[in-house]
Amino acid sequence: MKQQFRGIDPLMYVRALGLLVRNLSIVVVPLLVGVIGVFFTQIGGAGGGFVGGLTGQIAGFILLLLNGFAFGTALILSDQAWRRGSASFDDGWNDARRKGGDMLFATMGFAFVIYVASYAGSIVGSFGLILMLVAVFFLIYTIAAAAIGGIPGGAAISASIERARANPLPTLVVAIVAALAYIFVSKAIVTLLLPVILPLVGDYAELVARLIGVAAQSLALGYVALILAKTYTDLSFRPRW
Repeated sequence: MKQQFRGIDPLMYVRALGLLVRNLSIVVVPLLVGVIGVFFTQIGGAGGGFVGGLTGQIAGFILLLLNGFAFGTALILSDQAWRRGSASFDDGWNDARRKGGDMLFATMGFAFVIYVASYAGSIVGSFGLILMLVAVFFLIYTIAAAAIGGIPGGAAISASIERARANPLPTLVVAIVAALAYIFVSKAIVTLLLPVILPLVGDYAELVARLIGVAAQSLALGYVALILAKTYTDLSFRPRW
């Protein structure tokens, strides 16, 4: 019974909010990458035809890697926040640079498996969404394994599958909370801010709306990083009895 509920700490989901407020450095790199993504999107959409499509694909791949690195950095800072009570951006950034190769490799592996699951899902029809959700469930700890688990990038997927398979209940809980936080909380922030800010910016309304969306998503991603980092470390480094 203890093994079944190991890694589930309801108070952790509340404490993570306080940690995020006190350690906003967690969202700095995801926010920066999000802003870069806004301008990448505008540049990619400026061209047409083959060149425009190719530019968009290259930009998309670069953004994929940048987002993986950004989330890995947020996980490193989140782990610091749980262990020390505060996160040092300089320490976290230096650690992220050292582990950058592993985090990028893990990101590519994660994206490849999700792509394969998506493609297979498109073939089997109505079961596609289920297949995608199963893939995300087992790969949820991939970047965490590379960022804070000391796992080489090439082995991060296997480590994530092992953690999820051995601890299905806490993995399911953190996956559901993470999805709700990222989707609904970020949308709620945007819904509250857009009516207040957009009338003030005139011709820049579209750009400002995108930037507000990025800021909201970054905050939600910071919370996701906190709960995922805590769950991963609890499942990986604490006794099994």
